Amino acid sequence: MNIRWHMGLLGHARLAFGVLLALLALPAWAQQGPITTQSLFFDDATNVHNADYLDAQTGIIYTDNVGLTKDGPGDTLAMLGLVGNTKRENAPRFDYHVNSDIAVVKYFSSTFATQPFGYFDGSADFKILPGLFSWTARDTFSQVVLNQFAPATPDNLESLNYISTGPRFTFQPTLRTSIVIDGTYSYVDTSSKSPAYVNINNHRAGAAAKIERGFTNSLHGYIALTYDKVEFTNKVDNTDFNQKAGVAGFRYDDARTVLSAEGGYTALELINPPPGTTDTKPNGVTWKFDLSRLITPTQRVSLHAGQEVTDAPGLFRLSIDQPTPGGNPYQFATGQPYTHRDYSATWHVEGVRTWLNMTALYTTDDYTLTPTDNRKIKSLGALVTRQLNPSFKLDVGLSYEHDDFSNGGTLKQLNLLSSLRWRLGERLGLRFIYAHTALSPNDINENQIGVTVSYTLLGSQHGSDQGEAPGLHPTTPARQPRL
Repeated sequence: MNIRWHMGLLGHARLAFGVLLALLALPAWAQQGPITTQSLFFDDATNVHNADYLDAQTGIIYTDNVGLTKDGPGDTLAMLGLVGNTKRENAPRFDYHVNSDIAVVKYFSSTFATQPFGYFDGSADFKILPGLFSWTARDTFSQVVLNQFAPATPDNLESLNYISTGPRFTFQPTLRTSIVIDGTYSYVDTSSKSPAYVNINNHRAGAAAKIERGFTNSLHGYIALTYDKVEFTNKVDNTDFNQKAGVAGFRYDDARTVLSAEGGYTALELINPPPGTTDTKPNGVTWKFDLSRLITPTQRVSLHAGQEVTDAPGLFRLSIDQPTPGGNPYQFATGQPYTHRDYSATWHVEGVRTWLNMTALYTTDDYTLTPTDNRKIKSLGALVTRQLNPSFKLDVGLSYEHDDFSNGGTLKQLNLLSSLRWRLGERLGLRFIYAHTALSPNDINENQIGVTVSYTLLGSQHGSDQGEAPGLHPTTPARQPRL
C-alpha cells in the first residue's frame, strides 16, 4: 500500500496508448460506485498508489443477495474493465490524467440489465502555444442515489456524465508568480434504468482566475475567483442558479509535511425559484484544511476538514482530489445546490511486510430547498495488508457506516472484505475475494465470493498491485487507501 514506484521512460507504444486513452475520455460512459454496497472490483482498499499504473481487469463474482432485499435471490456477475491512475505532466504539447475504476457488468440471471459501473475522471490539456495558451477537456462520471433511504442497487442509482471544455491562458509575470485564466462550457447528462429517474440534465458556462505566488520552494499562496451559470433542461422540477466564489489559501510541503488551507465565500442566486422559497440566495462561507505528517519514518497521520456550497456533479469532481477515507458517500439525485461538510482522520503504519490503515469520516449535507433530505454520515474503517511472500499478499478490512436523516430515519451498513492476491508474473495477477455486507434496520445480508484477473498495461504488477516498501512519504489523504 502507498507504494512508491518510479517508472522509466515508456516506449512509444505505451505513450500512444496513454494519449489515446485520454482522448477517449470524452465519450466514455462509466459511472461511479459499487455494483452492490461493495466496491467495484473490490479495489478501493488497495488501488491508491504513488505510481502511474493502468490495469485491465476481468472477473467473476457470485452474490447471494443481488438486489439487497430481505432473503433476496442470488446471481453471478461477470466484469470487464479498466482500473488505474496515470498521468503525463510537463510535456511539450500534450498532458493528460486518467483516474478510473470502471467495468461493464453482465448479470447471468438477468436480474439487472448489462451495464457499466464505476467511476472515471479523465482530463487532457492541448498546448497550442506552450506556456501561454492551451485548450483543456475533462470528462467526469459519478453516480447518485434516487432514494437515499434504500440500498445503492442498480435500480436505485442514476449516473452523471460531466463533460467540460474550454481555453486556458497562463501568464508568468515573474519567476515566482503565475496567473491562470480558464473559460469552460460544460454539459451534465444523466441517465438511469429506474422508473424513479430524475432529469437533472444541465448546461454550465463558467470562468475562473487564479493568482499563485511562490514565497519559498516549500510555501505557496494563491487567490482564486470562479463564476458558473447553471441552466437545467427540465425547468419544471429544477431551479437554475448562478454561483460566484472566491477563496484564498496556501500550501506548504517538505520531506515530512504536506499542509494546505483555504477560506472563502460562495454567493448563490436561484433563478425563478419555486413559490414559497424563503431563501433565494443560499450563500455561505467555504473553507478547507488538509494536513499529512510523518510522525515517525513508518507512521503517517492525516487530517482533513472542509465546507463548501456545491451540487452533486460538482462535489464528485472535487472529491477526486479531496480526501475520502471510507469511500465516497453517495449523494442524492437533485439539481439543487447544498452545503456539504466533511471531516476525516487517517492513521497509516507501514512495516517491512505489514501495513495498517485506519480511517474515520464524518459528513453532513444540508439542502436549502428540501431540508427533509438533510443527512449526517459517520464512517469508520480499518485495513490490514500482509505480504506473505514475494508472490502472495493478504488483505483484511472492516468498515462501518451510520447514516442519520432529518426525518428521523437511520441506515447502518457493515462491510467485511478479505482477499488474497497472487502475482503470477511481472504484469499478470490473480485475486481471490470474499466480502460480507450487513444492512439495518431491514436486516439485509449479502455474501460475495469471486476471482479477478488483472493485466498491467502501464507500470507493472510489482509496482501497482504487489509493491514493495520503500518508506513512507507525506501525501494528501486522497492518495491513501480506502475500504
